[in-house]
Amino acid sequence: MADNRIGILFNSNMLRGLLRNKTGHEAIAFYEEAGRRHGVIPCFMRVEDVNVRKMEAVAYIRDGTGYARRRIPVPSVIHNRAIYFRSGAHARVQSMVNRGTVIFNQVNRYGKWKLHVLLQQDPALVPHLPVTAPARKGTVAAMMDNCGAVVLKPDNNSVGRGIMKLERSSTGWTIVYSRRTAGGARKWRKANLPGGRLPRFVLAQLRRTPYLVQELLPLARYHDRPFDLRVSVQRDGSREWQITGIVGRVAPQHTFVTNVAQGGTVHRLEELVAAALPHCSVAEVVERVSAFSLHIVNRLSHSLSHMADVGLDIGLTSDGKPLFIECNGRDQRYSFREAGLYDIWEATYFNPIAYGASFLQS
Repeated sequence: MADNRIGILFNSNMLRGLLRNKTGHEAIAFYEEAGRRHGVIPCFMRVEDVNVRKMEAVAYIRDGTGYARRRIPVPSVIHNRAIYFRSGAHARVQSMVNRGTVIFNQVNRYGKWKLHVLLQQDPALVPHLPVTAPARKGTVAAMMDNCGAVVLKPDNNSVGRGIMKLERSSTGWTIVYSRRTAGGARKWRKANLPGGRLPRFVLAQLRRTPYLVQELLPLARYHDRPFDLRVSVQRDGSREWQITGIVGRVAPQHTFVTNVAQGGTVHRLEELVAAALPHCSVAEVVERVSAFSLHIVNRLSHSLSHMADVGLDIGLTSDGKPLFIECNGRDQRYSFREAGLYDIWEATYFNPIAYGASFLQS
């Protein structure tokens, strides 16, 4: 192939980590091995280092035991692994696209409300979606009147940050939330809500930050703790969506949030099905969750261009019905490593490179 370079966009902190060989959850060696297998060279770069007028970029390319800084033409294919909050960065990415660069996962953080509205347009998906509304004082009160438990979640946060649960009990309403301690750590707390009224700090949070209110999904439980599934859905060298892997995440004893960053633990699907869904076979659950996940990404990718690599959070009811929770445009992938599913963990890196290489070969 004439052009055998694939750009990988990182944020500044990740690029600094690359040079120090400290990249956290990103397995750089898998990018390099995938590049060798598909005959391409990964070029790690920041959008800030792209000169759109000249279509040149400063990139870091493997050179012996380290990475060398090179000024190169902007690669014709780029996998975006960065999240941008400033309009200037999005504008620069769009300028590259306008100049003919293929950038997949061009946008990798979408508001939860936007995704809910898109999925709600599909009648087949509606029974699998939680009742959801933008969180205002009135909408939260109305949802509390109709549901025994609701969740307040930020429209645009990830890894479970800022999420709260309101639940009705025999003695009234309670709230479960996390607060930062004097030492900087986050601790989960539970408090009563006299008369079912929201505390001042919650009302202030809803005024400051766009939130959604959702019915609490009836998730199946493992040892009396709710769990969900992280489903890696990616396009590979065929450019078709496929399921790379499924792994379970169980909430810790003290809360309801399954995110590993919030203390959730990772478990293989076989273990969860055997304990929580004994009337279902693993093959049946895999088939059901896979078909559901592919339905979701096909629906979303009709409206959201350049999607190629996502992680879906999928819940299961006690009878095995799949439920949509969230779509993550920058899947951290390490849940598969934590579960000892090393082949799947590696595949989550190989598939995007294979997808990018397919454009260079066409």
